[in-house]
Amino acid sequence: MVVKISDKKLEEVLDFNELTKLFKHFSILTGIDVSLHDVEGKELICNRLSPENNICEYMKKTGKASACFQNLAYSGRKAAELGEPYIFKCGCMIKCSAPILFEEKLIGNISCGPVLLWDADDLSLEELENWAIKMEINEKNMQKFLEDVKQLSCESMTSAAEMLSFIVDYMCREESKFLAQRLKISKQQKEISELLQDKKQNKASLEAIERKAKLRRFPVEMERELIVSIQTANMNNAKRILNDLLCEIFAYSSGNEDIIKAKLFELSAILIRAGVDGGAPLLEMSKIITEYTKILTEKITFEELCHFTSEIMEKIMNVIYENREQKQTNQHLINAINYIKDNYHKDLSLETVARNVFVSNYYLSHLFREELNMTFSDYVNKIRMEQSLALMKTTSKTVQEIAEAVGVSDASYFTKIFKKYYGVTPTSYMKIYN
Repeated sequence: MVVKISDKKLEEVLDFNELTKLFKHFSILTGIDVSLHDVEGKELICNRLSPENNICEYMKKTGKASACFQNLAYSGRKAAELGEPYIFKCGCMIKCSAPILFEEKLIGNISCGPVLLWDADDLSLEELENWAIKMEINEKNMQKFLEDVKQLSCESMTSAAEMLSFIVDYMCREESKFLAQRLKISKQQKEISELLQDKKQNKASLEAIERKAKLRRFPVEMERELIVSIQTANMNNAKRILNDLLCEIFAYSSGNEDIIKAKLFELSAILIRAGVDGGAPLLEMSKIITEYTKILTEKITFEELCHFTSEIMEKIMNVIYENREQKQTNQHLINAINYIKDNYHKDLSLETVARNVFVSNYYLSHLFREELNMTFSDYVNKIRMEQSLALMKTTSKTVQEIAEAVGVSDASYFTKIFKKYYGVTPTSYMKIYN
């Protein structure tokens, strides 16, 4: 197994105060000394029951620990390769290293010991004496160190290291979740900041925001587009629109926390309505809104509010998706939807679509009402209005040309439907957008 080294430092990932307490209780419980090391073997935290009688402390104080650190760095990598604690010889005694992984990369290791795994016989005593001479440790000190070392079985040593490793790995995983959440918040705030910056650089756009803000409600077009994106499980588009709305909230509130929360309550109503209209069970939606309402009453930053709002939206979309999976949406309806999306620019009728997907008019009408909570005509109009928006943003066509391009021959009727969906006429929308 190839071991990848993390570019994170242990102090960035673990709470050293909590870890120090953990090490203390571990040593008291097991009678084994324990220490934390980075990938280079450097000791960062330790708990030793009798520091004055400990050989590792002596080696550190006398400046002879460099070889020990090299040994510990190697043992940490070896443990990561094996995927389990690694027992090794350190000096003339035994230690056990357990790897610490963060996001599947080695970030350090825990070392337990030293201990003895056997009774001191003549051979081991001779080896100990030779090592003490090499390290310039006098006989009195060596005897003191030896008396302080605990004797354990290999199995007990490994179990102790595994237990400690399990706890520290859990701490790493929890920190990884926290860092991932902070990364999502940071990314979302960057997108919102960029949106605000773009609007500030464009005076006309800023004035448009202020005009909309004075209405004390969200732009109808954005509301509808967000609802459609949520109901169709278009996560990327939903996130983009949500960030746009959060940007609107910030521009309107000038950073006032009470106004921000009031607007977020309003936004939550839009999200819940999208969920219910999309077929999500009322009980599930009730749980989500209760959770979100609790968050809005807490003292948290705008950045965290944005993050939690995004999370709530994702939960709603997941509930809609799971509910639709349970319903096992009828294949005839899927075929009808695909046919409409491919032929929206033509003269479509319920009879035409039903004939092409080989079902009766009545049955197809029933499917749209039962599965999508809308009529066949409403769905066709929704698709046509979505396509007309895209044309307005990407072409210089007239209202009449756009109407014909999406399958509506009468420009007046097109204008009526467009205003119903987006709150403004096509002409007004194109002026604002351009």
